[in-house]
Parts: sequence; C-alpha cells; structure tokens
Amino acid sequence: ELVTWSNEAAMMFGIPKRYTLAVMALLGFANVYALRVNLSVVIVTMTKNDPYFKDWTSETQGLVLASFFYGYIVTQIPGGLLAERFGGKWVFGLGCLGTTLLTLITPIAAYHSLGLLLAVRILEGIGEGVTFPAMHAMWAKWAPPLEKSRLTTIAYAGPNIGAIIAMSVSGVLCDNGFESPPHYQRWPSVFYVFGTLGLIWCIAWFFIAHSSPASHPTISSD
Repeated sequence: ELVTWSNEAAMMFGIPKRYTLAVMALLGFANVYALRVNLSVVIVTMTKNDPYFKDWTSETQGLVLASFFYGYIVTQIPGGLLAERFGGKWVFGLGCLGTTLLTLITPIAAYHSLGLLLAVRILEGIGEGVTFPAMHAMWAKWAPPLEKSRLTTIAYAGPNIGAIIAMSVSGVLCDNGFESPPHYQRWPSVFYVFGTLGLIWCIAWFFIAHSSPASHPTISSD
C-alpha cells in the first residue's frame, strides 16, 4: 500500500527521499553489475599473462564465466518473496553485500582451485539474483503512480553504467593496477578496487535506505 507524505518531510538537502533512494539504487546496480562483468575482462589477462592460468582451455573459461548465472537464476522468485517478508532494503542490501564480499576473495579462490572459483561465482550469482526482485518490491511502496517511470528509469540505469565503467576501468587496472600476492600480478587489483567501492556503497545503503515510506523515520503519513 502506498503511503502518502508531505513534501516538507520528504526532503533531504532539497531532494525528495524517493529520489535519494533512486540514486542509491542506481549506484547499487552499477556496483553489482561491475562486479558481474569485470571477470569477462580480467580472464583475458589471467590466461595470457599469469602462468597459473595458462592451461585454461576455452571450455574452462566459458564455464567460469557462465557459473555466475547458475546461481543468478535460482533467486529470481525467492528474492521477491524475501523482500515482501523482510523488506526490500535488507534483501537488496544483503544481496549486494554478499556479492561484494565474494568479489574480494575471488583472486584467492582462483589461485586455490578452479572448483572454489566456480563456487564463489555461483554464490555471487545467488546474491545478485535477489536485487531486481527486491527493488521491484521497494518501488511498489515508494513510487507514486505519476513518478514511477521516472524513478525506475533512474534506478535501472545503474546496470548499464556499471557495465560500461567496469569494462573500461578493468582493462586499465589489469595493466596499471597494484601488484598483489601470492604471484604479484596486477589483475587481482580489479576485484579489490571494485570490491572496496562496493563495501562503501553497502555501508551508505544500510544507513540511508528504508524499505518503505512508512518505515522511514522522518516521513510522516497524512
């Protein structure tokens, strides 16, 4: 059920709370899509420049890249149900947080074994799979009918923005990023940089976002 609120109560720094939510959602989707696609760039450097992965066949590379979606498809329907039960803020935020933490350990998993890397990518897909259903549940409560198209357009621009940034920046980091153990390659910096940015966003999300106007501490219902 939509909850109405006064314009004065809905303003923070001159921006309505629902638009603050839209921008935070945009950044969240940009984050998780960057975490999804960066491996598509990094795997080229891994197999070309890192001796540890030079024996990966095209079939192995395809399996690694596809493994994310094995998990992603599992949580599409449960994500919406969980959001209705526990609130979209928590389902969306925890899904992003899980994906972020798993991204940070991706280089460790890759050097440990192919099986562990596949498991990490599948779990990332499970975490990211709840994001769209959770956000749909949030907009059902947050978006006034006459603004729904505008708000969702802002929020759902995030995946394209994140993919473009990740595809561009990942290549630069592979060539110019910092070296990290155990083999002092540069490609792990992609996961550490994007993972750190993801953690910063997650902290901001849990402080700023609310599942509905009714649960927001500074919005009053008429």
